[in-house]
Amino acid sequence: MTSVDLRFSEALSVGAPKNLSDNGRTDFTGGSMGELITADLWGKYGEFCRRGWVFAARVAAAAAVPVNTTLTNAPSIWNPAGSGKLVIPLRILLSLGAIGTPILQGFTLSYLTGAGSVEATGAPVITWTNVAPVSMSVGSGKTAITRFAPAVSTYTVNPAALMDLGFGHHLEGAAASGQLYSQFHHDFDTSVLLWPGSTLHFGSTIATSTTYWTTIVFAEIPLLTTV
Repeated sequence: MTSVDLRFSEALSVGAPKNLSDNGRTDFTGGSMGELITADLWGKYGEFCRRGWVFAARVAAAAAVPVNTTLTNAPSIWNPAGSGKLVIPLRILLSLGAIGTPILQGFTLSYLTGAGSVEATGAPVITWTNVAPVSMSVGSGKTAITRFAPAVSTYTVNPAALMDLGFGHHLEGAAASGQLYSQFHHDFDTSVLLWPGSTLHFGSTIATSTTYWTTIVFAEIPLLTTV
């Protein structure tokens, strides 16, 4: 095996995550014009899933998504303080339950910081009905540290709005007879990270009678360093 073959073989090998400083250096395979040579192995979350880092958190029953100004009982995830994990939301997916009155509706994400790891009276999280997420590495036996509340949760202060998710309903015509155009998923593409002691909450821009089964897909990766 030549030195070039060896470098290419090493580049394709799968190892533990590297913890490099901002000035750290590592070797990659390059081409004759200085370009980086890469090889597709599988989809963008494949390695996370292989390691058992990806989980799905799904509500047990179709329900309306609460308006983001009152997020009691919203589908929520919580990276508890001391988890040693960085939680990465990957996707939110909705399946229609019952269609209510057509309205203009968007979806949002809200958050709490300093939420600790235990719900209690007077704490940032007062009540939390925990349902364990399921590993997307099916059969691996992996369990999540992240906590998920599909419905019943309350807070001392309502979580603050973080972002609009860019999907929802668009109505053409009157509510009684118009056509409703909908999109029911959002790919975060690693645009949001959840540090230990923080929560994320899925909400709506307006109250609605339409119900959904909501699934939040997320990854837990080792918290290697701070920045």
